Amino acid sequence: MAIVNECVGLDIGQTGLKAVRFRRRLSGRETVDYFQHPLPFSRPEDLEPARRVQSLRGFLWRHGLYATDRLVTAIPCQDLFVRTLSFPFNDAAKLAQVVPFEVENLVPMPLEDLAVDSLVLPPGLSLEGPPRDGRGSEVLVTAAPRDKVAEHLRFLAQADIEPSAINVDAMALYSVTQFLQAEGAAVPQDLAIIDIGASKTTLCLIEGGRPVMLRTILWGGNHLTHALAVRHASSFADAERRKRTLAVDQVNGLLEPVVKELRITLQAYQGSERSRLTHAWICGGGSKMGELGGYLSRQLGLYPVGPRQGFGADSPRAFSIAFGLAIHPKIVRPRWRFKSSPLGLALDLKSVTDAASPDAATVKQNRRLAAVAGLVIALLALADFSVHYFLQDQRVTRLKAALHRQYEQIFGTGTGAAPGEEVDQAKYRLGVLDKALGLVDATDGKVLLTLSTFVKQLPPGTMIKIRELTVDGPVILMEGETTSFDAVERLKQTFTASPRLTEVSVTETRVGAAPNQVVFRMTVTVQQP
Repeated sequence: MAIVNECVGLDIGQTGLKAVRFRRRLSGRETVDYFQHPLPFSRPEDLEPARRVQSLRGFLWRHGLYATDRLVTAIPCQDLFVRTLSFPFNDAAKLAQVVPFEVENLVPMPLEDLAVDSLVLPPGLSLEGPPRDGRGSEVLVTAAPRDKVAEHLRFLAQADIEPSAINVDAMALYSVTQFLQAEGAAVPQDLAIIDIGASKTTLCLIEGGRPVMLRTILWGGNHLTHALAVRHASSFADAERRKRTLAVDQVNGLLEPVVKELRITLQAYQGSERSRLTHAWICGGGSKMGELGGYLSRQLGLYPVGPRQGFGADSPRAFSIAFGLAIHPKIVRPRWRFKSSPLGLALDLKSVTDAASPDAATVKQNRRLAAVAGLVIALLALADFSVHYFLQDQRVTRLKAALHRQYEQIFGTGTGAAPGEEVDQAKYRLGVLDKALGLVDATDGKVLLTLSTFVKQLPPGTMIKIRELTVDGPVILMEGETTSFDAVERLKQTFTASPRLTEVSVTETRVGAAPNQVVFRMTVTVQQP
């Protein structure tokens, strides 16, 4: 017969791993398998996440729990804000609008940083059975920091686990009572469930068949073991072995811390004009101590439950939280029977987190769109770069051609300048010209200026042939020839009358060898502007 309902509840504790595999076949037959694995915790390295992930992997692999596709885990109450809120109305739409604002006023954190889940509690039942009061409504609200939920999911993901739901450990205890009630057990309507673990005690108070208070007390079986180790001056391992042989009346003084916390919790709950609880179910690994359930019930003024209420020897006492997770009402469907199904009250912080964040398909689609957009942008950038490179290359080619033409216009063609060498060739030719000018004008351009000034002062219409010309700074020594002595005199008078020439003197005048030839020597000082 094929299995139609299967779910694994995984309880990850500080000192051990517990798992319950619940199966319900089409015929209605149910099978429950229990698995347990202790975890070392005495050394700091034992609590490292990597080592705990490795232990969790091995635990699931050995017992074939990876084969199931539905697995439920829990977050402890101490990591949550849990409160039961009362409202004077019971309209579901209005409650959905009001609850987040109430939570924001009670929790010192921004609402967007919280994963908020809530349950509208049904009207409570009295001892006779009918609802107590249908007016107004009570809502059980849980608010978990999103980073806590994300940390829990990351831890599970490292062990290749994708949980179907994330419950609250105390609500898993309530699910056990739902299951037993659906099986026909006479579960008390006003019940305190006390789960004693190794490092903490989880408390779920049920009034009128509804969970009204969830709490974690940071006291567990290890605290009792430490107290015994101190009392007997023994090691932790010896104290643990001793604890398993003792009766509750031998350690009742060491149980006072947890008894005190439980009393305070019950008094605070019952002091708010609520009905008195009647029964108590003591479960968890710490409940194995003989008569512990009866002792705590008496200390709290409650009746211990037994087989008549459905809590017999086959009840999942040591695996209560793991069993409650395995029968999560939103995953395990009711049995095909002609009877009423359980109330189906359960929390799921994973669904709240998933609803507040984009689903996987949307994330994948957004990633694909982002990749396509990035590729398009890269192609456009490459095309833009290519166009700019092509345009710049054309511009450089045009500039080279214009530069070559300009070079040929200035220096002429056939000078041996290849394209791209024009600047170097121009520098070379300018250097040659500078060197040639240096031969003529060794005084930074003053010789040419002096000669220019001197030539401009020559009288027009007078023929003069220069035989020898010496320039010594501003002084010009000239030997020339003309046609007559009068021409020499006119030249002297013209130079003397010029404001740009001074110290004009004719040092020699004589008749030349040729007819109508007069040779003269003259000294002139040119005034610089």
